[in-house]
Amino acid sequence: MEAFDRILVRMPNWLGDVVMATPLLRTLREAYPRARLDVLVQRGGAIVLEGVPFVDDVILYRRGGEHAGLSGMRRFARELRARDYELGVLCPNSFSSALLFRLAGLRRRIGWSYGGRGFLLTDRLAPQMRGHRRAPRPMPQYYLDLARRLGCEVLSDAVALAVTPDGEAEAEAFMERHGVRGTPLVGLNVGAAFGPSKHWRADRFGDVAAGLRASHGMRSVVLCGPGEETLGREVEDAALAAGCDDVIRTSDSVLTLAGLKSVVARLALMVTTDTGPRHFAIAYDVPVVCVMGATDPLMTDQPGARDEVVRLTPLLDCMPCHEKVYTLRHHDCLETLAAEPVLAAADRVLALPPRAATGPATRSA
Repeated sequence: MEAFDRILVRMPNWLGDVVMATPLLRTLREAYPRARLDVLVQRGGAIVLEGVPFVDDVILYRRGGEHAGLSGMRRFARELRARDYELGVLCPNSFSSALLFRLAGLRRRIGWSYGGRGFLLTDRLAPQMRGHRRAPRPMPQYYLDLARRLGCEVLSDAVALAVTPDGEAEAEAFMERHGVRGTPLVGLNVGAAFGPSKHWRADRFGDVAAGLRASHGMRSVVLCGPGEETLGREVEDAALAAGCDDVIRTSDSVLTLAGLKSVVARLALMVTTDTGPRHFAIAYDVPVVCVMGATDPLMTDQPGARDEVVRLTPLLDCMPCHEKVYTLRHHDCLETLAAEPVLAAADRVLALPPRAATGPATRSA
């Protein structure tokens, strides 16, 4: 296996994918314990990764700001070239990410060969295709294949996150403000930055809140991100209408990403759409039930996690469509999904034993 002193990993853009790429970072750290291992990531991903012990430095990619356009890319490439990285590992499949690493002069550049970008890479992995789409493969394994190509041994494929002092302070203030210290909480995570094809009905979330209160004595906290406040209010109102007069409202004061991580780590259960905070919960070994319609569960499968996906059965002919906005005249994959199978799945994941702890791979002296 070739030795490297300076490694740069271009992380994914979606927050959930950032989490699912953490096994890659751990594997690289274990394979190159004395190397400098930096990551290039957008702002949200940088917050998600804060405190993770596998990396030395986080470099912000300001795609909508100073790094925008070809001139911004060239300027950024000069900055990266000055850092003299030897190996670049590309998680995204975009042409622009490969071009940036080529302009930055990274001697070895490893990534998946997509969209005519293969000539920009020194090490090209060819995805298995199913028609015009990539054949489904769990994303943690998809990213780990990049390390395997380098000859790295994968010792763990478990995702990992850390909490931060600021996030912990925000979470403690949240728990104190709502008087829920010691109370089992279920997080109802209602949004999806991917698009409305992942949204579930507010009244069904309300039915789940009422069911979990009756069966497990759980108090519901509605989790939503910036721009998802309307969805949050709809679910809060639905939970209230279902008899949960103690639902915790967050739509008027959305948690920061750091605070959200720390609140998620305190949950007894999460019921969620297929979105980033689902993977926060998996990283913290919080039991998760994910309602899924438009996407393929194999893409996010993580064996060993206390995580269960609930889909409409039997499947519709159009599932999974992987469309951000449902292009047919219906959204039946989630519109007709009832609360009962979600409640049954919650009972099952709550009965699972905690996952065995995975020790962090930290840099050796």
